[in-house]
Amino acid sequence: MPFKSSLVRSAGNLFGVFDQKDMGLRGHTWSNWIRGFDGTATGGTVTTPGNGYNYHFITADSQDFVVSGGNMKIDYLIIAGGGGGGSYYPSGYTSGGKGTPSVFTISGGTPVIAEGGGGGVKYNNPGAPPPINGGSGGGGGGNYSTEGEATNYPGPTAQGYPGGAGGSTDGGGGGGGAGAAGANSPGPVPGAGGVGKAAFSGDTGIPPSYGTPGPGPGRWFAGGGGGGSRPAGAAGGAGGGGAGGAGTNGTNGTGGTGGGGGGGENGIGAGHGGGGAGGYVEATDYVIGPGTHDIDIGPGHSPASPTAGAGGLGIAIIRYLI
Repeated sequence: MPFKSSLVRSAGNLFGVFDQKDMGLRGHTWSNWIRGFDGTATGGTVTTPGNGYNYHFITADSQDFVVSGGNMKIDYLIIAGGGGGGSYYPSGYTSGGKGTPSVFTISGGTPVIAEGGGGGVKYNNPGAPPPINGGSGGGGGGNYSTEGEATNYPGPTAQGYPGGAGGSTDGGGGGGGAGAAGANSPGPVPGAGGVGKAAFSGDTGIPPSYGTPGPGPGRWFAGGGGGGSRPAGAAGGAGGGGAGGAGTNGTNGTGGTGGGGGGGENGIGAGHGGGGAGGYVEATDYVIGPGTHDIDIGPGHSPASPTAGAGGLGIAIIRYLI
């Protein structure tokens, strides 16, 4: 018995190192590495910036994420297409349409769905929300209009924030972003788009060819579109939202960010709401098995009116420790 007890203690001491932190593994335990996280992956554009991670950027439906050789622990970000801005052209007021969802179909698991951003509301639509609510951001209201809602907002599964309400005189509300609601219009001055979010809490390993600069570190995505009005057009939200028109056309949401399109303005004083940003869904430490995991990237809404800004194309980003 003494010999057996001693042997057990020795074995415990030996295998106990697998639960200890090791700086060579960047804070992960040895147990992470002996439980089958030994897969490799292909798909999309791959970068290795030297910070200990590989990144896969998926910007088209043909770029699936393929895992082979074993399980992997990943972090993922899925962003849908942004909503289009409201507008006037050629003979009437038109609300923007909803962006298209982006879907991460995990083999053997539950699909991850980022809902498309809501369309901006047209001018002179009293008391009416957008015809289709937004995913990340509800579309901003045209003047006299209420804000658009956002999917699952408020709550832990919210994909973004609502749009802002239109003003009583001309100004359109801003589209909601992934990080904040679109601004209300106080009157003739339209509301700005809601700010987006920095991917993976401000991860600075994402190259500048993806996302946009923001108010903090990292690359930002899913900003809401600004409202349009004759006196002034509102800025789009940081993260790729398009600016509203000021007697001119609204600008498009930035492609590959899911930004909402800016509200249009035809020069006669009508204020149209900005488009909401595409749905923003992020998760960390997700264990994924071998197989082909299909990713469909949602395009932003392209308004029939050339005076309205189109929503930006969505994107998927997957990273994992090397």
